[in-house]
Amino acid sequence: MKRYIQYCKAKCAPRLSYEASEALSSNFVRIRKEIKRKEASSSERSSIPITIRQLEAVIRISESLAKLELSPIATERHVEEAMRLFTASTMDAVNEGNSDNVKITGEIHKIEAEIKKRLPIGWSTSYNTLRKQFVEKGNYSNAALEKALLILERKETVQFRHQRSNVFRCGV
Repeated sequence: MKRYIQYCKAKCAPRLSYEASEALSSNFVRIRKEIKRKEASSSERSSIPITIRQLEAVIRISESLAKLELSPIATERHVEEAMRLFTASTMDAVNEGNSDNVKITGEIHKIEAEIKKRLPIGWSTSYNTLRKQFVEKGNYSNAALEKALLILERKETVQFRHQRSNVFRCGV
C-alpha cells in the first residue's frame, strides 16, 4: 500500500475538468446560500464560516480521489464524492451548531404568527406587554420571545423604538 501511494504521488498530478469545476462552483454557491438563509432565520451566526479555504479543501480532496485512481483529470464524480465528504463532516457540524431545540423552534413560529395576528401593520405596543402576554400568561419562554422578535426584526416585520421598549409593526 505504501508503494502504491508513493507511486500515485510521484506519477500523477490531476487537475479539475471544466465540468467538474462548474459542478464544484454551483455546489459551493448553493451551500453559501443555505448558510446565509439559516443565519437569516436564526439569531446566531454560523459557527463555521464557509470560505474560499473550504472550497480549496474540496478541490484538494477531488484531486486526491482522482490521484488514487491514477486519473490525470478530476471528474464530476470525484467532485461529487468530495462534496459528500465535505457535507458529512463540515456541514453537519454547522447544522448542529445552528439547530435550535425542537420545542423552542415551535414556540418561535407560534409567537411570530401570534404577533402578526395581534399587532396590525402601523400599530405598536410595549415590549413589556408582549412579554406579559407570551411569557407570563402564554407559557412561552423568554428566549423564544426574544428570538421571534429578532427574526421578525430581520425580516423587517417589526421595528424596535424608544430603546427597545416599544415594538412597532411595520411590514408583512
